This record gives sequence, structure tokens and C-alpha cells, in this order.
Amino acid sequence: MSTNGLIFTALEVENFRRFTGVHRLDGLGAGLNLLAASNESGKSTMLAALRALFLYKPGSSTKTTRSFEPYSGGAPRILAEFTLNGQTYRFEKQFLRKSFTRLTGPSGLKEGDDADAEVQTLLGLSAAKKNETDGLLPALWVEQGQSFTQPDLCDTARQSVQSCLNADFAEITGGADAARILKRVQEDLGKLVNGHNKKQGRYADAATGEETATATLTTLENRQSALEQDLRELDHARQQMRREQDPARQQREQDDLEQARTRKSDLLRFGKREAEAKAAIETAQRDWNRLKDERTLRAERRQRLADARQKALEAEEEYRQAEARLQRAEAALAERSDALGKLDERRTEAGRAVNRAEQALAHLQQQEQRDEAIRQQHHLESLIAQVEKTRAAFTAFRVDEKRLRAIQAADKAVFEAETALGAQATGLEVTLEPGAAERVRLNGQAVETERLKLVDPAELTIEGVGTFRIVPAIRDRAVMQDAIDRARQAFRAALDAAGCADMAAAHADMERRRQAEAACKAAEEGLKAAMKAFQADTPDRAMAMLRQRIAEAEAGLAQWKEARGDEATALPASMEEARTGLAAARQALHDVEQDIVRTREALRDPLAEQDVARKLLEERRSDCRVLRDRQDNLQGEEDAAQASEPDAVLNERFEKAGKALNTAERALERLNEERPSEPEALVDAAISRLDAQIAGRRDRLARLQQDVVTREVRIQAAEGSGLDEAIAACKRDIERHRMERESCEQEVAVLRLLKETLMEAERETTERYLAPLTRALQPAIEMLFPRATAHLQTDFTVSGLSRGRTEEDIERLSDGTREQIAVLVRLGFADILHAQGRPAMLILDDALCFSDALRMRTLFDILTDAASRMQIIIMTCRAEQFEELSARPLRLVADDMAAQVPV
Repeated sequence: MSTNGLIFTALEVENFRRFTGVHRLDGLGAGLNLLAASNESGKSTMLAALRALFLYKPGSSTKTTRSFEPYSGGAPRILAEFTLNGQTYRFEKQFLRKSFTRLTGPSGLKEGDDADAEVQTLLGLSAAKKNETDGLLPALWVEQGQSFTQPDLCDTARQSVQSCLNADFAEITGGADAARILKRVQEDLGKLVNGHNKKQGRYADAATGEETATATLTTLENRQSALEQDLRELDHARQQMRREQDPARQQREQDDLEQARTRKSDLLRFGKREAEAKAAIETAQRDWNRLKDERTLRAERRQRLADARQKALEAEEEYRQAEARLQRAEAALAERSDALGKLDERRTEAGRAVNRAEQALAHLQQQEQRDEAIRQQHHLESLIAQVEKTRAAFTAFRVDEKRLRAIQAADKAVFEAETALGAQATGLEVTLEPGAAERVRLNGQAVETERLKLVDPAELTIEGVGTFRIVPAIRDRAVMQDAIDRARQAFRAALDAAGCADMAAAHADMERRRQAEAACKAAEEGLKAAMKAFQADTPDRAMAMLRQRIAEAEAGLAQWKEARGDEATALPASMEEARTGLAAARQALHDVEQDIVRTREALRDPLAEQDVARKLLEERRSDCRVLRDRQDNLQGEEDAAQASEPDAVLNERFEKAGKALNTAERALERLNEERPSEPEALVDAAISRLDAQIAGRRDRLARLQQDVVTREVRIQAAEGSGLDEAIAACKRDIERHRMERESCEQEVAVLRLLKETLMEAERETTERYLAPLTRALQPAIEMLFPRATAHLQTDFTVSGLSRGRTEEDIERLSDGTREQIAVLVRLGFADILHAQGRPAMLILDDALCFSDALRMRTLFDILTDAASRMQIIIMTCRAEQFEELSARPLRLVADDMAAQVPV
């Protein structure tokens, strides 16, 4: 874990937004810090206060600074303590009322603008808008909801990234000449086409002029064609007028119309006579039908009356039969009911015997339950003792996962430091002739044929030749050796903290600890399983439940004996005997109940027969009453009809109505012989056609006259406008504009080719320019997205991923994937700042909300690795999601400790 760079050690706010009074963020330190607290606890407010401290001047009164004021009023005050490259600083601001700025550091106290300027210099910030500050570092402080998007860098932040990537940007991008040429090409191309590839300038003028002249030529040619068409149409209209004004044709049309109207009058008179004849037939037909229906009704009523009399006699006989059937069913039912009463008495006595047997069995079962509770009590006591023993063995080990990771990280640091020194070692290849090994010495030791790596000055002595001093040219050797020593010391300290002699001992202790932990967990699981059976959350409560169960069983047994008195001694000798007695009593009860069921089954038929007989009797009684009522009604209707009109009178009227109907039908037949041959609809159509024909001729003649006048006026106007000369001039303008347009098109093509050539060269240099940021970002991308490559743009954003042959645009990825990439981009910025020795630290507020468990663990590894180089602060309301992250716990504390929000 790095203790250099920028590390916040304290953050305190007073009267800021939702906070009233003084609140602190306690526990801050190097490496990975985690603040896990519930919603509305003030996590985002603390981050907003940190941004306000470094990005806004207290003397300003903007909408943003006014938003710092607490809900209850007061002057917002913010204080941060941090270390930078081993130096301690204390930075404090108060806003809105009695505002001030103070910075206390190695050079003493500074206030006001001097303090702001000093902080800007220390953290690589710069003035942005009035009374505001900006830079790359604030882009790494991710507020709630901003983790889904990649950072939108301001000019200062972009310049910081550029300066980290390469100090000589002009040399990398091809120099000032190439930039000026590209700018000139873009300016010249911009005079002809805009950014949307639309024509402008003289190119647009030429194209517009050509289009306008072409449109004008089309209009003139259309006018010329219209003139020729008007001449042809004028001649045709004059010929049509002569045909429409022919007097003989007009007289023929008028004569035909008069004849059609005469035929229409004849048809109307015939229709009136025909309607009168049909009305006479309909009247005679109605009278005849009415009399015929009355005769049929009387005959049907007489038949229904005879049928009703016969059915009434039959219904009375069926009623007498149903009454006898009911008497037989009631006698059979009374006989079986007596037998059922005797069986009920036997069932009552058998039920009492079952009850006595069940009570005896319950008493014996209660004795067994008491004995089982005593056995469970002894078993639970043995499980508690086993848990205590295994837990004591587990807690005796000093090594754990965190200390083992610290030992592994220290061992890795030693290996990396030694590897870095070995990479700069001077190579010495020795090839000796046979027998020459004794005459060649390196630092007094015999040399064998091999390749040697020298990191320290050495002397090579060759007998008979001389001594050669070899001094390896290793840059910063002392620094690298010091790094190796510090890494070894850290490795030794990590081993001592775990109480281990070496790495193998640490792994062995860790394995024994895991075994002890597994044994402890197994014992605890056994105890939990035992407690679960009692639904108890602690062993003491389970023991208390067992004791209570034993006491209740003892009390129940005593009460039973006291209640039974002398009968208590008549208990069965064993559970088997009690169960046998109960089974016999239940069997006896069952046999009696079966007899009752069979007897009730036997009652079912007499009951059903009784029910059927009663229903049948009621039905027959109702049928007799209905049939008598119907017979009386029919007889009354027949008597009333005869009194109103006897059958002889009705028959005489029926004969007269038939004769009248025959006379009316013969009159209609004679009239049909006089019917005109032409249908009325055809005559109406002829009249309508002739009326429309005459009216249409008048309309056509008026339109033709108007058309002739209009075309004559239009022809006279067109012949005097000089169309041929205008068409020739327009064609000359089109040719001139076309030549200018083709010239511009050729110039645009040349400029675009030159621009693409220069931009391709610039893209190649840009890839080399972005290489440091790519190297910082790509390892984390591959960890999170295996076999994936990120595409970086010149604005330092990731535009997409390549996975094998698949290219995926950033906008088509899921919300969770885009959020993960945005966090990795900010980590990349922090790494390149750290590599240049500049202040770098990362803050994430409620980020990584849409990551699955597998990616979350990978992100934990990435953040843990990054935390070894810089400080990282994570704020979240999802404590359970970050349980696997080994981080320094933070908490929000009020001055009176009443508002603690523990992690």
C-alpha cells in the first residue's frame, strides 16, 4: 500500500446542506476506504462538500454556492486534512457569511487567494469560470449517478492528460508544419463544403445557379409547349361549338322529350286503376281469411275439449295408484328406523371404550416424551462443549486471509524489485578452453562456462594476463537496492505479524487455520441444526426449552395420576399392549359404525321410495286440478262462440266472401290485359337522360365559348414574349454554371484526398500518442472482459470493445458494462497521473449498482490492486454487496456522537 501521493486523512463539515452542526468522516487512510451507510445518511453530501472545498471560492454568491446553505440556516464550513508526498496539509473554507480560505502546510499559514493558488499548484488544478476551479482530479471524484458515463473532460483536465501522455505533443503529431497544412486544407475545403458535406461558397453558387437556370429553362420550354397545345385546343374547341349550335339537332332532342313525357302520363293513369283493383282484392281476401280462421278455430276447440275429458279420467286413476304406493313406502321405512336406533346405542358404548384406551396410550406417550427430552438435553450439552473446544483451537492461530494476502503482496514486491534490478544487470558470457578454469577468477572465485548477470562492481582476474574491473552501468542503482531492502523488510514484518518464519510456514498455518475453522463451523452447524429443531436462536434458550419440556411432562404425569385415582394402576403394562387395546376398541367402534352405515344404506331405498311416492302423489293431484280447469275453460269458450254466432250463420257468410274474392280477381285480370308494354322505370330514365342531354349541351356550349376566349388571350400574350430568345440565353447560363460546378467538384475531391492522407498519418501518430493510457487501461479491461480490447478516441473516451472478430459500440452495451468501463477509464487517468508523480485518488459514490457477482469480485481485485498505488474511497448504501471487499471501514460521526452511522 503506497503512503506517497495524495491521501485524505480527515474530512469535516459544519452547517452544510442536510448537516446541522459538525460532522466528520472518520477512519480515512491510505489504500482502499469503504463507507457503507443507508440512504439519506449523508454520503453524497460529504462528497459534495469535498468538491465545494476544492472547486469553489467562498466569496462567490452563485446558485451553486447558495445551495450549500443548510436547511436550518448558517454559514457552511468545510475542512480537509491530507498528505501529499509525505507533507501534511490542512485546508479550510467557510462560505456565504464571514467567508474565508485557510491553508496550513510545511510553508506555514496562507489565506485567501494565496491559499487557493497554492492548492491549485499542489493538485494540478486551474481557474475555470469566475470563482470556480477545475482539473483532471475532480473528474475522478464520481458523484452519485455519474458512474454510468465516461468523464467529460474540461480543457484543463484534457491538458493534464496530454501532458502526462507526452511532453512534446507537437513532435508526436508530425510537427507544426503538418498541422498548418491540415488546417489550411480544412479551411480551403470549408469554403466549398461544410461539416455536413453540404455545398457552400462559390461551389454552392455554381450548383444553385445551374439548378436555377435549369429550372428556368424547364419553365420556358413548358410555356412553349403550352402555347403549341393552346393552338391545337383552340381549333378543336371551335369545331365542337359548331356541332353544339346545330338547330336541327336541338329540335330533335326537344321532340323526343315531349313524347317521353306523354308516355309517362299514360303509365300514371294505368297505375292508379291497377292500385284500386288490388285494394279490392286485398279487402275481399282479408274477409274470406278471417271467416276461414274462425271455422278452423271452432273445430280445433271441440277436439281439444274431447281430449281434455279423456285425460281427466286417466289422471284420476293415476292419483289413486300413487296414494297406495305412498302407504307401502311409509310402512317399510318405520321397520328399518327401529333397527337404526338400537345400533346408535351400541356405538355410544364403543366410543366410551375407545376414549379410555386413548387416554391410557396418551399417558404412556407422555412418559416416553419426557424420557426423549432428557436424552436430547444430554446430547445438546455435548454439542455445546464440542463447539467451545473447536472455537478455542481456531482463535489460537494468528495468520488469516488478510495477513496472508499482505505476505503474498510483500513477497511479490520483493520479486518485482529484484527483477527490476536484474533487468539492468550487465551480462557477462564466459567460454573457457579446457583446463583454463583454474586461471580465470571472478571476485576470487572460479568461473565456469556460463552467462553471468552483474549488478555490483566485480574484478575478473586471468592468470598471466591481468585483472579487469567491471562496473555495471545501472541507473538509480541505489534507489533500486533501497527498494529491494524496503520490500524485504516489509516481507519480514508481514511474516512476523502472522507469527511465521517463511512463506511455506504461513501457508501451512493458514491451511491448519482453515481446517480448524472447518471443524469449528461443522460443530457450530451441528449445534445450529440441534437448535433449529427447537426453533431456538441460542443454546441457552434451547436448554431452557428442554428443561421446561421435562418439567411440563412431569407435571402432566402427576396430574393424570391424581385425576385417575385408583384407575391409574389399571394401565396397560406396555405401549404395545395399550396400542393393541386401543386398536381393538377402535375396531369394535368401527364394526358398529359399519353396521350403522349398512342400516342407513338400507334406509336409503325406503326413503327414496317415500320421497318419489309423495312427489308422484302431488304431481297427480296437480294434474287432475289442471285438467279439470282446462275442460271447464274450453267448454265456456265453445258456449260463448255459439251464443255469439251459430255455425249455420258463419258458414253462409264464408260462402259470400268467397264469391266476392273471385269477382275482384277476374276484374284485375281484365285490367292487366290493357297494361302498356313500356315499363315506367324505362320512361323515367329516358326523360332524365333527355333533360340532362339538353342541359349538358347548354353547359358545354358556355364552357367552349369561355375556353375559346381564354386561349385566344393566352396565345396573343405568349407570341409577344420572345420565348425562343429567352430559351437560348438560359442554355448559355446553364453551360457556364456547369463548368464552374465541375471545377469546384474536382477541387473538393483533391482537398478531401489530401485531408484523408494527412488525417491517416495523424491517426497513426495518435495511436502512439494514446499508448500510455492504453497500457494503463487495457490490463483492467482484459481482467473484466476476457479477450477484449478497448478502442480509445482522441478525446480520451472508450468508443467500444473488440472481442475476437466482433466490434461492439459503447452505446449498444448494457448499462452495467458501460458503468464498469467508465470506472476503469477513471482508474486509467488516475494511474497515468500517479505514474507521472502527480496527485491521484479516486472516489466512487453509489457506483457499480448493476454488476453481477462474478464481475463484482473481479472489480474488487482491480480496485484492491489500484489501492496499492493510490487512495480510493467507495461510498455505498449496499453494504452486503461489498462484504467481500477488504477495505478500511469509514463512518460518519456527529460531534455529540448521536448521529453515528456505523459501517
